[in-house]
Amino acid sequence: LRRGALCVGWAISLLLVAAATARLWLAGQQLPSGGPLRPRQAAIDVRRYELDLRLDPARRSLAGRAVTHLLTVAPLDAVELHLDDRLKVVAATVDGTAARFRHRRGLVSVELAAAWGPGERHAVELRYAGRPKVAAKPPWLDGLVWAETPSGAAWLGVTVQGDGADDWWPCKDHPSDEPDDGVAIALTLPSELVALSNGRKTGETVHADGTTTTRWEVGHPINNYLVTFNAGPYVPIEATYGGVDGDRAETIVFWAIPEHREQAARLWQEQGAAMLASYARRYGEYPYLDEKFHVAETPYLGMEHQTIVAYGADFENNEHGFDELLFHETAHEWWGNKVTARDWADFWLQEGFATYAVALHVLDSRGEAAYLDHMRGVTAGIRNRVPIVGGRDRVASEAYVGDIYAKGAAVLHTLRWELGAAALDEALRRFATDALPADGLVETADFERLVGEIAGRNLDWFWQRYLRRAAPPRWRLERTPTPPAREAITLAWDDPAFELALPIVVAGEARRVEMPGGHARFEVPAGTPIEVDPERRILAEPAASHRTGPSGSRVGGTPET
Repeated sequence: LRRGALCVGWAISLLLVAAATARLWLAGQQLPSGGPLRPRQAAIDVRRYELDLRLDPARRSLAGRAVTHLLTVAPLDAVELHLDDRLKVVAATVDGTAARFRHRRGLVSVELAAAWGPGERHAVELRYAGRPKVAAKPPWLDGLVWAETPSGAAWLGVTVQGDGADDWWPCKDHPSDEPDDGVAIALTLPSELVALSNGRKTGETVHADGTTTTRWEVGHPINNYLVTFNAGPYVPIEATYGGVDGDRAETIVFWAIPEHREQAARLWQEQGAAMLASYARRYGEYPYLDEKFHVAETPYLGMEHQTIVAYGADFENNEHGFDELLFHETAHEWWGNKVTARDWADFWLQEGFATYAVALHVLDSRGEAAYLDHMRGVTAGIRNRVPIVGGRDRVASEAYVGDIYAKGAAVLHTLRWELGAAALDEALRRFATDALPADGLVETADFERLVGEIAGRNLDWFWQRYLRRAAPPRWRLERTPTPPAREAITLAWDDPAFELALPIVVAGEARRVEMPGGHARFEVPAGTPIEVDPERRILAEPAASHRTGPSGSRVGGTPET
């Protein structure tokens, strides 16, 4: 017995050591992005980045020059930019003059010859090189992606939504500051590779050493994590997008690896332009037509890189007849790229809205029944372990929880029931167009105010329960006999401040039950069957003690016993 206990003790110890090792490994794979702004970073407004990068796939190395053009908004004695320690800064200049710097713990501090006052414009250049962080599990664990196509050709990319762009270039690593005047990107790679990046292609230079420099220009504000590059033996697949009004002829391109040319062509010709038109009808025209809409096949699942969406799925349609990964990532061109969370605490504004955009495409293309079926699949994945909006000044890895997708979409789905489809449609369109701040950066409170304006009433009870509490609302149904041969039906939420209307079906008749003060009461003939939300139009659960309730009731379409 003692020997068995000793073996069990050793096994438990080994499991604990393994768990601790796994946590340490995971911590080493995640860099903080966002969070509270450092005072020196809060003192600058980035206006533009200029990146000149040379990548060597054989050595998995990078050498770069990065210029940050900035405007001071407060007094400043040094400039601080983030850059992963795996990359080493070799020189710094301020307005063309060499400057002293220190690079430690992911932060580059550049000394100033004299302090700057508010309202000054300056340029800080850093030259750096090294072997950048390699993505352990892209796009969830970030870094550079050095892969090969099935034929053995180099196939490169990068994902940094969690880590931030300082995995591969020095920047102010915070979602609240997008470069107002865009980004210039020059990529030097082996000439046999096609090099792609954000924005418009502005030039290409072939060098005698077997490399080619490709230059790109982003004219719109862009969040740091959306800046990207793709490189491989790509072949272009073209389609024509007619615009939301059908009066344009814009070439849109899917860049496929040669082995997948046929699958990519079929996908792109059937779905590329129709997808853009579907979203444009709801949220306004595709926001970057003056640059491009391209998709690049990648050796990782996907990412919403601005104007060059990453796609790494299997060219397979879902049960509704479209490629869901492609539609989700493209929805981010509106929800994430045009409309961007100022604080990672509001991550759901990007992932939840993009997830719901796919659901609304199902509604538009397949009808209400298919939409409800799709949303039942979405909500099945909700965990309700933590609130989807938790505090302020969050780092990306803290805010990134699974429920920002499914529960975020379910919040909008429930809001559609509470307000009506027309009101929600108006809120989404206005949030993406005329109600959008000039810089495109938003917070949850901005959407709450807009919805309250459209609804003409205060919905704090809705937002507090769904966004800032983990547990979903729970309802209770009670039946009380009332002579002669009738029953009083009482419906109540677990919180009297929660006033969401309940969808019910009474003897086959659909009803909407308003819940002022969190409850409602009505009478029916004794034994009348009642179903509560059989179509799953809201995000809610029956109270625990009610889940096996009285005969003649149904909960969410599931018979009670």
